Amino acid sequence: MDVRSVTSPASGPQGLEALGATAAPQPREPETPSKALEPAVKLDIGTSSRETRFIRDTDTRAIVFQVVDPGSGDVLAQLPSETALRNRAYANAGTQNTANGNVTRVA
Repeated sequence: MDVRSVTSPASGPQGLEALGATAAPQPREPETPSKALEPAVKLDIGTSSRETRFIRDTDTRAIVFQVVDPGSGDVLAQLPSETALRNRAYANAGTQNTANGNVTRVA
């Protein structure tokens, strides 16, 4: 292996400056919007044909938020979901049976 000492540093720009000095500038294309972009989030503050309500679930004693269609009375959306409420009621029933000494659960 041959080791030589450097007598003098190279002249001119070094490192990233050298890359910028030697690179040819790229021509920019003018930006022409092909179509107007839609907003990412749409918010309608107008009147709605929906009704909201808070109820208390009897099995879990949890507060439930519902969005209801006032014409038909159908629940359009609910938090927590019906499945989550059933799971919570099932878990609560299991802890009540354990307190009595019975650990069996019925699905």
